[in-house]
Amino acid sequence: MAVAAGISLSSCQKSDSEISTTSGSNSLGVQLQAVNNTYSFGVGTRALTTGTLKWDTCQMYVSRVHLTAVKEQGDTLSTEMEVELKFKGSKLADLFNANSLLGNVTLPAGLYDKISIQIQSDKKDAGTSPVFYLAGKYTNTTGTIIPIAVIVNKDLKFKTSAKDSVQLNSAADYTALFQLDLSNAISNGKITEADLDKAKLTNGKIIISKDSNTELYDKFFEKVLNLDAFKHKEFKKDNEENDNNKD
Repeated sequence: MAVAAGISLSSCQKSDSEISTTSGSNSLGVQLQAVNNTYSFGVGTRALTTGTLKWDTCQMYVSRVHLTAVKEQGDTLSTEMEVELKFKGSKLADLFNANSLLGNVTLPAGLYDKISIQIQSDKKDAGTSPVFYLAGKYTNTTGTIIPIAVIVNKDLKFKTSAKDSVQLNSAADYTALFQLDLSNAISNGKITEADLDKAKLTNGKIIISKDSNTELYDKFFEKVLNLDAFKHKEFKKDNEENDNNKD
């Protein structure tokens, strides 16, 4: 899928540079990843049998990624960078793919901090597909396995910030990894086994959407797909990672 993007450097003057979607020196990639795809309801209880929830599919259409950062230039001078990745139509991100990238941004070498990103998913770009789709299986206390899916068909917007700085140089490229914790809606007790056991089935499947099992949908949306859903995990040095894979 084609990608169009632009970058502006905000200082005394504005100039244009290049956004690259392939690996190159001085590049900073953006990666989204879903974690904690398996959850057991019985942790910390005395129950002999408990329900489990295991997700196997997590996809999201991404319309654009807006990145801001400050490039340090000595003790007194810094330059604020504003970067936006725009996709033609949208980009389908597989959040369970450990090697999936939204794109790489080519930036001048230097030290960057105060890095933050905003992820925008527009329903119009997803067409007839869900903007966000999460699917898996719920196994209840009797051992019955029930397919389950969370379907979101509305505009989504996430904001998150990196907790550390990154030094870009010609020797290595970096990827900013942001993670979505799928256990948030469950581990805090907001969604229980009882909720899933009494959920309405559609053709033998638990569908959680704005039109089906709406109470579960509201709980999930509040705790997982909120404005600050994605958390910065780390900066990965891509060149080192590639070298390790060769061993």
